[in-house]
Amino acid sequence: MKKILKIVFFLILATGIGIYGYRHSVRASVVEYKSELDADNYPKTLDSIKQIRRNLKGKSNAEIAKAFTNQLTNKIFPYWYGTDWDFNGTSQKPNEGSIACGYFVTTTLRDLGIDINRVKLAQCASEEMIKKLVSEDNIYRFSNKSIQEFEKTLKEKGNGIYVVGLDNHTGFLYLSDEGNYFIHSSGARPFKVVKEKFIESALLIKSKYRVAGKLSSDKKLLSNWTKL
Repeated sequence: MKKILKIVFFLILATGIGIYGYRHSVRASVVEYKSELDADNYPKTLDSIKQIRRNLKGKSNAEIAKAFTNQLTNKIFPYWYGTDWDFNGTSQKPNEGSIACGYFVTTTLRDLGIDINRVKLAQCASEEMIKKLVSEDNIYRFSNKSIQEFEKTLKEKGNGIYVVGLDNHTGFLYLSDEGNYFIHSSGARPFKVVKEKFIESALLIKSKYRVAGKLSSDKKLLSNWTKL
């Protein structure tokens, strides 16, 4: 009897270790999954973005688009890397609690300064969310296209920041001369907010339908962003 109990104990222990290891392992495509920033400094960072928005009054669309992309990718996202994913997560503070994929999109955009209802928008289907954020001429749809075709077509549309909707997921696509990335609250390993290589993302690859809205090219959205 003792021998059986020992076997059962070790099986339970091994299973627990295996599950923990799986949830905390990192896919090769992931390049960022931890934040080195102090979340207590997040409000100060958001205040600095407000000042940048004020300074953009009267600037060209190209300058505003560049600032929009830079502030989101270099100021906002780095705080959120490593925040736990949960299907019902609604956190409003980086690396505190958990956040679902839709809430990651709407919370970061709201924090950047976009005037949106983050809860209502996060609960929309991803394509509906994108349609509420950008105009139709900045929305691109793809059905049953390879990841290579998808990336190539978006590169032809230009570098910048996109919101992408997949079969059952949403997040941001960041295209730049330095590389192309998928930034999202991932419901796959390591179950956190991550930045991963566009072309190697399993979630991007397996989705049959993809819709991408280019935020950084939408004149109405950029104009509203500079209004304080």
